[in-house]
Amino acid sequence: MNQEAVYQAMHVEINYPWTGCSDFISYSYSDLLASMLPVYNSLLTKNISIMVYSGDVDAIVPFTGTRAWLDKLALPVAAPFRPWFLGKQTGGYVTKYNGLTFATVRNAGHMVGGTQPERALAMFERFLNGEEL
Repeated sequence: MNQEAVYQAMHVEINYPWTGCSDFISYSYSDLLASMLPVYNSLLTKNISIMVYSGDVDAIVPFTGTRAWLDKLALPVAAPFRPWFLGKQTGGYVTKYNGLTFATVRNAGHMVGGTQPERALAMFERFLNGEEL
């Protein structure tokens, strides 16, 4: 993330190095406990494509917790939970809801792109190109 080519590709000017956690951002306990469901409910009215993803071995934010809060959105399932593939290997699993895609990335931890870069890239490229996982 700290390479000049990455900064250019993301069209950002950064005058401090990227780190996994930052002292620059002030995290608060009240923010930690605040629900994001109202934000997702609002975004779902905007006719945009939304993808939520989780590494399936993420011990910080397990995919089971992500599935639990997604269930609270009560979205109709457009395509049920199934594997997605990268070549002949399972890349993870995906559920398509009306307005939202939930995907897992197999053998990925909390930092999906850092632990499974090939699978993460395939997932993002397919999503951004409107292709099925």
